[in-house]
Formats: sequence, C-alpha cells, structure tokens
Amino acid sequence: MGYGGLRVAGLVFPLVALAGCTTADDGPAVPRADAAVPSYAAPSGAPAICAELAGTTHLAGLPVAVGTLTAQPEDVGAKLEITAAIDELTGVLDKAGHRPGLAALDRSVRDLVEVLRDARDARLTDAVRTEISTGLDDVGLRAQAFCGFPS
Repeated sequence: MGYGGLRVAGLVFPLVALAGCTTADDGPAVPRADAAVPSYAAPSGAPAICAELAGTTHLAGLPVAVGTLTAQPEDVGAKLEITAAIDELTGVLDKAGHRPGLAALDRSVRDLVEVLRDARDARLTDAVRTEISTGLDDVGLRAQAFCGFPS
C-alpha cells in the first residue's frame, strides 16, 4: 500500500491494522534504519522539510509501538518510541522553517504529532489508530508534491 509515493510513510506504516496484533513478546518486526529514505536527494528547489522527513529514523518503530500499546496500554518502551517519533517530527517542523505554499504540509505534520501524543498519553482506541494511519497518509500525499520521494 503506497502513501502518495512517500517512502517514509509507505515503509513505516503499511499495515497499521495488523500492528494492533503485535505484542512485546513478538520482538521487533520493523528493522531499524539509519534514515527512512537513505538514498533520497532533494530535487532542485525542494523545501528543507523534504530532507528532514527523509532523514527520520523513529517513524519506523510506530507499527510495533502502536501494536504494543494496543495489547499493553502501559508499556513504557512503546510510549518512548512514540515520544521519539513525536520529537523527530517536531524537529522536522522546527528545521523546515516557514515557506509559502507549505502551510498544508506543515499543518498535516502538526496534526500527526497531536494524534501521536494522544496515542501515547491516553488509552489507544480504534479511532486514534485510524487517525494515525490517516495522518501518515495525509503527510505522504502532501509531501510527495514538493519532495518527489522515490516510489
């Protein structure tokens, strides 16, 4: 399943619904990477947010963290993984700066950060899991127009 061609989201969160079946005993199902899109080279004129998104590393842990929190709502490791993804996305926003025409992408990333905070801070519900999936999809669609991530 692609998310507007955005490899960050496409590789990170392809099976959100199945992540809910993962428990801490299953071990890591998502291999850790040095970057979400290691071979990405921004096209000429691409905004800084593109390279920042491509360089994320903690988004890859979201499926396991969400699945773990579904099965074990108080799991500290899963909450830390979600916190790391939140911090990473907040850093993306801070480093990206404000550029005309990026308001929708900026808002989409901010909305995703908020729903990840909800997932971390309260009991994880089907609605929140759906919002995470929808948020990643929206970020992917909006970023692809500017970033030209490899498909």
